[in-house]
Amino acid sequence: MVSLNQDYLRPKSLTPTYPPYHQGEYIEEYFYSHYQQLETKPEREYIDIFWSNIFCNKIGAGQPYPDLQNLLYETLSSDGKYFTVCQQDDGPFEDFPEDTMIFSAGGNRKKGNVIPIPLVCSSIPKEAIPERGHKYFASFIGSNTYWVRTDMVKAFRGKDDCLVKAGSWDINVGEEKLNNFMHVMSASKFSLCPRGYGTTSFRLYESFQLGTVPVYISDDHALPWSDELDWEEFCVIIDDDHIGQTYDILKGISDDTYNEMLKKGQELYQDYFSLQGVFENIIKRVQ
Repeated sequence: MVSLNQDYLRPKSLTPTYPPYHQGEYIEEYFYSHYQQLETKPEREYIDIFWSNIFCNKIGAGQPYPDLQNLLYETLSSDGKYFTVCQQDDGPFEDFPEDTMIFSAGGNRKKGNVIPIPLVCSSIPKEAIPERGHKYFASFIGSNTYWVRTDMVKAFRGKDDCLVKAGSWDINVGEEKLNNFMHVMSASKFSLCPRGYGTTSFRLYESFQLGTVPVYISDDHALPWSDELDWEEFCVIIDDDHIGQTYDILKGISDDTYNEMLKKGQELYQDYFSLQGVFENIIKRVQ
């Protein structure tokens, strides 16, 4: 591990918990704490910075943003082999040596070797998961943070068997809104999962837990572990130029295919899309 022993590089989050059911560590913190427990660590060195907490604390709590770029220039070798883990949508902003693997849940793939990882938090408590059903053919309740979502809402107007609503962004989601969100998703055959400000969404992975098939709508699909997984086996992938046809595409999926997709997603969740699954898959790829 790269020697970056300053506490300010791994601060606690000072912003509200999101999603509100989340408990404990987010992916950067989870990875760091579990990495310490490895008896044999990879030769590739780990850059142990909590990128998201540093950024969000600056935006939400007025904390100073450290000069990370100069720190990296002074600490890292230009010909070294490194990796880091980042959740923040745009981050990391800094430049790295050429042979650095950036495992990104946010999706900033404009840099070099960026590997998408799932945007996940702690699993939804089993006692909080509502009874499943198919009251809605497809649903979305969320914020309107990107044009893909705007176009999706327009495409589902007049579809009486669906519930599609998008409002303004608010990190403070109360218990009533959370319960409504989970009840609606659990009562839906398909869960619409359009990208937001970042290239992906927590709801993509919440879908597997709440017993529905996700529909990932994006203009820049970030598909974690696609070197191993065929996403079309458990998720409907919609390109931005087909948003208007989403409803018809879903109607064309047979019940047998749907049931196979639902089963596959639930089978994969723990090994690939839980916090522990993400940790193990990153370690496997940096060995």
